[in-house]
Amino acid sequence: MTANHRLICTLCREEADRTDWRCRACGGVLQIAWTGPAPAGRIAAHGRGLWRYRPLLPLMGSGEIVTLGEGGTPLVWIERWAAVHQLGRVGLKLESLNPTGSFKDRGAAVLASHARALGIERLIEDSSGNAGASIAAYAARAGLTAVIFVPASAPTAKRAQIARLGAEVVPIAGPRAAAAEAAVAAAGRGAVYYAAHNWNPYFAAGMATFAYELIEELGETGIDHLVIPTGGGSLFVGAYDGFVRWRDVTGTTVRVPRFQAVQSVGCAPLVAAFQRGLDDVPPIVRHPTVAGGIEIERPPRSRLILSILRTTGGTAVAVEDAEIIAERERLAELEGIDLEPTAAAALAGLARLARDGVVRREETVIVAATGAGWKDPGPLGSSPSRPE
Repeated sequence: MTANHRLICTLCREEADRTDWRCRACGGVLQIAWTGPAPAGRIAAHGRGLWRYRPLLPLMGSGEIVTLGEGGTPLVWIERWAAVHQLGRVGLKLESLNPTGSFKDRGAAVLASHARALGIERLIEDSSGNAGASIAAYAARAGLTAVIFVPASAPTAKRAQIARLGAEVVPIAGPRAAAAEAAVAAAGRGAVYYAAHNWNPYFAAGMATFAYELIEELGETGIDHLVIPTGGGSLFVGAYDGFVRWRDVTGTTVRVPRFQAVQSVGCAPLVAAFQRGLDDVPPIVRHPTVAGGIEIERPPRSRLILSILRTTGGTAVAVEDAEIIAERERLAELEGIDLEPTAAAALAGLARLARDGVVRREETVIVAATGAGWKDPGPLGSSPSRPE
């Protein structure tokens, strides 16, 4: 089986090697450029879950895929929660039910398969928790070793999960960016590969399957808004690419929903850029937030994210920690679903969008429930009142 893609820099358009994680010429983010039509008619032959869509994913040789049963996550309609916010059809895509408890398993499965096909032996990653756990798990599944650089302030449960999965955990003092800098310094070429979920094009490629599942479940015109907690943006960019690729491959008129990015007030560079009409994020003053998974001061994919917001008619909104905690508790109480604070930020963002009239009662909204509550207990707040 021959490769069905190339890697191209999003800034200078130079072609990159498949072992690169960013452009050697200008340092830009890489994206996949497809080199031939995908055999869409064969999709159904691949069963349920992420690898059902193997013909639509980047292929490298004939090596075996690395899988833990990721993808195929349920879509649950949350009517009681929606009624509180005067909304109608709101669905949660429960990415929290992936093997390691987060959406990052989609990207890690594709990246680990790619790394094994290249003969990579060791992965290096930086993460506040979820991506580190995913890379650790899929590295173990593939027979690779992994070193994960984490902020020293990362949730204890996440750090413990990474260690249990056999990876070396390296705590780094300071902000989230310090862990990324340490990982880059440790990464090399050859047998060592920087897994870099905030940079790596193969990680983002796995996220396209999030969109494929929604299209198959809801139809080509079934979604008005897609609300995503957004830090590095792998899911945001990958899901958008999934809608576009499905349309290009199948020749259908699938409608791309309005993409809505949610950040925390404590770290909202995308919101600042969007509100000011900028093409890239400005410098910001970061403050710690309960939504540590989206605490990224300078997202490498910021230009792509901002472009997607404007192309789809979406927006970017920042929410307070108190709003995040309140909506997390409300969801658990009304719907029996426990999410980590980063995932609950999307619900707080949707509540804000509803109040502002951006999302209307008659519209269909899908929220990416990106991580399980057990991964980050977070602070406890006062339980919201039940609706009358």
